[in-house]
Amino acid sequence: MLAGLLTTSFILHAAEEAKAAKIVSISNPAQTYGVQIGDKLSRKVVLEVPAPFKISENAFPKKGSKSNDVELVEVDVVTDQQKENTRYTVNLSYQAFTSSGKPTVMQLPAERLSLTGGEKAEALEVPAWNFWFSPIVTGGIETAGKNILPEAMPPLVDVSAHKTRLVVFASLLIASLFALLYLNADGNWLPFMGGAFARAHRQLKRLAKSKGTKSTVEEKQALVYVHQAFNQHFGANMFARDIEPFVAKRSGFKKMKAEIAQFFDESNQSLYAVEPRDSKKIIMNLVQLSKQLRDCERGV
Repeated sequence: MLAGLLTTSFILHAAEEAKAAKIVSISNPAQTYGVQIGDKLSRKVVLEVPAPFKISENAFPKKGSKSNDVELVEVDVVTDQQKENTRYTVNLSYQAFTSSGKPTVMQLPAERLSLTGGEKAEALEVPAWNFWFSPIVTGGIETAGKNILPEAMPPLVDVSAHKTRLVVFASLLIASLFALLYLNADGNWLPFMGGAFARAHRQLKRLAKSKGTKSTVEEKQALVYVHQAFNQHFGANMFARDIEPFVAKRSGFKKMKAEIAQFFDESNQSLYAVEPRDSKKIIMNLVQLSKQLRDCERGV
């Protein structure tokens, strides 16, 4: 009977211990010496708390709290809710800040974590952890002055290749801008931009943009501008029969042979037409034709 009572008592005691809150593991920094100012010391604490107990958020140590020149700089708590208990994984990071000029024993502070939810107040005690703090330089300001190292000049970087690339790219950019200007500008800013068809194109654009209804007078004036450009390139008054000699003399206009023939045909129709014509449309067509002839003139 006595043996049975002892066995029952042992089982009940073991069951109570199994249901009690406990510290499963504590992982402290691996090195207990050579810690210097600003070094980060991390410790991990794993706790198991049976239901209905729990640890409230306010029970954990707070970031920024200080104890004996040791500051808590990071706090991370991971909660794992299990069937009969709750597991808390607490990661704490500390940094030591002290003006000690010689090796000193310091410690990560003990932490007391209070439990809530039970009939009586309970707590888990995380013990302190001692370590040796080593100053960066032992001694006073004189010793520090003797150990100061001269500043090292940074190595020079060879930028000659980059300068060459910059000059090449800048030259290409300038050349591209001049090419775009040469191809699209209506002004006479560069050599070979003031040709006869370039001038005719500018005159036709001004005529097309002028106010008022376009009549046969404006239409005939527009045709004159183009004829004058042809005459200047041909070296004499040019007519439809002169198209073949013209393209033979000015090979750059050969691709526009059909358009040139159409222009002379429409010019003859305008000269001898009796019925009203859409002068505005004809002038706009001449603006487009003069631009194409200007491109031929510029060798585009």
